[in-house]
Amino acid sequence: MVILAVGAVWKSNYELYAHAAAARKAGISEEAVCTLTTGGLPDELSDQEKIAQRYARQLSAEHHVDAALYSAAEKAFGQRGLVEIAYLIGIYHTVCALLNAFEIPAPR
Repeated sequence: MVILAVGAVWKSNYELYAHAAAARKAGISEEAVCTLTTGGLPDELSDQEKIAQRYARQLSAEHHVDAALYSAAEKAFGQRGLVEIAYLIGIYHTVCALLNAFEIPAPR
């Protein structure tokens, strides 16, 4: 959820291609994958998955997370979990920036 949310914000075609495949392999439906890759929030996700997607999207798009979402994420994942999620978001900002900078396309 986190990586697809970051990829959607960055509109990183290769990143979305690669992690959409991973999401499908993990059992996420095609409809949900399509929704996630366009920045949406599928109904079928668990509460934790929805919080993770919203947290990643908001931090990526707005560079901040509002207090209500932060509180929900901290309750869902704990402080250590939030650090790990923030770290993952940061890593994939770098990955997406590199992919976009060099215009790496998704395979056809």
